[in-house]
Amino acid sequence: MHSAWHDAITLLQQGDAHGARARLASVTVVHAEQDFLQGVCAHALQDIPQAVAHFAQALQHDPGHSRAAAALGALLAGLGQHAQAEHVFRQSLARNDDPQVRFNLAVILEDLGQLDAALAEYTHLISHHPDDYAPQHNRAGLHARRMQLADAAADYRELVKRHPGHTLPWQNLADIEISQGHYAAALGHLDEVLRREPGNAKAVMSAAIAAAANGDFATSDTYFERLRRVDAGLWQSALERINGRGGKASRPEPQLVFLVREHEHLAACDWSRWPLYGPSFRELVAGDEHGELISLAFRSVAAPLDADEQRQLGAAIARQVRPLASLCPAPSPCPARLRVGYLGARFGHHATGVLLQDFFAAHDPVSTDVFLLDLAGSDGSTTAQRIRQTPGVQTIGLQGLEDSTAAARIAALGLDILVDLSVYNDDPRPGILAQHPAAVQVAWLAAPYTSGAPWLDYVISDARVSPGPGWSSEAEVQLPESYFVFSHASEPPAVPSRERLGLPENRFVFACLSAPWKIDPDTFSVWMRILQACPDSVLWLLGDSAPVVLNLKREAEWRGIDPRRLLFAPRTTPVAHLARLGAADLFLDTRYCNGHTTVAEALWAGLPVLTCPGPTFASRVAGSLLHSCHLPELVCADWTAYEQAAVSLYRDRTHLGTLRQRLHESRHHAAPFDLPQQARHLEKAFRHMRERFAQGQPAAAFAISDLA
Repeated sequence: MHSAWHDAITLLQQGDAHGARARLASVTVVHAEQDFLQGVCAHALQDIPQAVAHFAQALQHDPGHSRAAAALGALLAGLGQHAQAEHVFRQSLARNDDPQVRFNLAVILEDLGQLDAALAEYTHLISHHPDDYAPQHNRAGLHARRMQLADAAADYRELVKRHPGHTLPWQNLADIEISQGHYAAALGHLDEVLRREPGNAKAVMSAAIAAAANGDFATSDTYFERLRRVDAGLWQSALERINGRGGKASRPEPQLVFLVREHEHLAACDWSRWPLYGPSFRELVAGDEHGELISLAFRSVAAPLDADEQRQLGAAIARQVRPLASLCPAPSPCPARLRVGYLGARFGHHATGVLLQDFFAAHDPVSTDVFLLDLAGSDGSTTAQRIRQTPGVQTIGLQGLEDSTAAARIAALGLDILVDLSVYNDDPRPGILAQHPAAVQVAWLAAPYTSGAPWLDYVISDARVSPGPGWSSEAEVQLPESYFVFSHASEPPAVPSRERLGLPENRFVFACLSAPWKIDPDTFSVWMRILQACPDSVLWLLGDSAPVVLNLKREAEWRGIDPRRLLFAPRTTPVAHLARLGAADLFLDTRYCNGHTTVAEALWAGLPVLTCPGPTFASRVAGSLLHSCHLPELVCADWTAYEQAAVSLYRDRTHLGTLRQRLHESRHHAAPFDLPQQARHLEKAFRHMRERFAQGQPAAAFAISDLA
């Protein structure tokens, strides 16, 4: 009997499952081990039903046969019978605490989503068998799956120490370090992998990405070239990902990888690589044959670029849009009723939807037909419902349509004016606009930069927000006072108590509740000097995430400010956000990209805003809004004046109170809050644009104030 089993095992080890099964069949014996080995043979021969039957028979003969239980449970799990597999494992463990059975049970529990129970089983195995590789590796993976990255990293480090010959823990540890922005540490781990496995293509690509994200572009280039030699297919896949939508790069671009990753860090106020940020942007934009650039457009407004550099970026993005046949209609007489379409993907719970929710109703129904060209569909919010229920507005659903189909549907509407509310932001569809499906196409409100594109004829601005001649590829149309609109109730909501908001009752509250990605280290330094000069004050910021809070507190401490003087507000509903703004004393605006919607909200809530206009459209919005509210003294000439003004208003509460009273009186009549007036100005602009088109004249800049 034992001789037959030994022979069968030898044959199985030699890969002869048929011979092993025949040798077992040559003896007639009723024994668990006999059934177990027959099950192994059947499994090797892919006869799964017979394998299951033999393993089950082995357990009938010997319920404590751990190897049969481990094998049977694994097969049942493979057949999708997880509950039965769990039962087999637990029955076996009740008789014999076998590590393989317990490990298989943990795997099953993880598959069933019972993660706490799986974690407990892995931990039990590690405590009793600390040198076993698989349980700790699986526990590390489970920690990573649950985003418990510190615990996962600890397990991987233990595996590296106990099993230095295994490269996967090094590689997984590097992936964790990359995800947390610890690129130098990741490169150290990947060096260990590549020292042992020089041909590990995944490790080479991870090293290329880590080096690029760390700003070491030469090293990244070297790794990408090594990847091409090691695995041309993976290199090609990396290139295709970098090219994405319309990119034309001939090789992976480390600068582009850096900028994409850097935007994630800047969103968390991690400024450790800030000195590389602006130069990398400029270098990338100045070159040719880029990878996909459209994803950089929105966050570029907070980059230290000037108007010319932003125009270069826009033009580079426009060149990546695949040209299709033009649908632009021939010139025709300007009709008495203009057909105006607003194209966008954010007609809901989003800044664009919040700004425009009452605006569409302000159009003159006698002279204007309004179409909502919806690229995304309703998000179910109150704002989305309100916009779509606006009397006289026709909603045209374009979600899910290809660019050519959507453009053809727009062209069929015979629009006189098509207003682009995305440009390159918010799930943009420039391929639709590129076909020019309307007589005149206009950029307005949502994108505070020029498109650089030939398919947008005009851009709406005002004299204050305009960076100056030549900033836009479109013909610039200036509205009186302000280009902005802000939908609102008749009065701001009641201001909650400071106690309820977690603010000190008797201290001066500086605030900046703009998105944290708009904050840069230089402006933050100005804010910290303001706090230093104003000892009885705090700074109230938007606490988007735990990393934002931790990073800003650390930055404050590095600048000699008690981090407890930084207070953080959570995200909340638009109404609650608007209400709480009134609890602050002074809003401190950001540098490269001002608060736009947030500053309008602050002004409507009666909160004075301090700003310093810069060289770009995005950096001049708050100044435009303040001038429209007749508060020009809050628009500072430079950042020294900004700092001095903040300290002066902290010390002179009477003057600050006077400014608040003036704002209270002016906001109801200020252009951004006077929706009917802004609608008339836009309608006048639209008609002039359409009349030029009727005469076959090209788009040309003009100001509403210059029209008869």
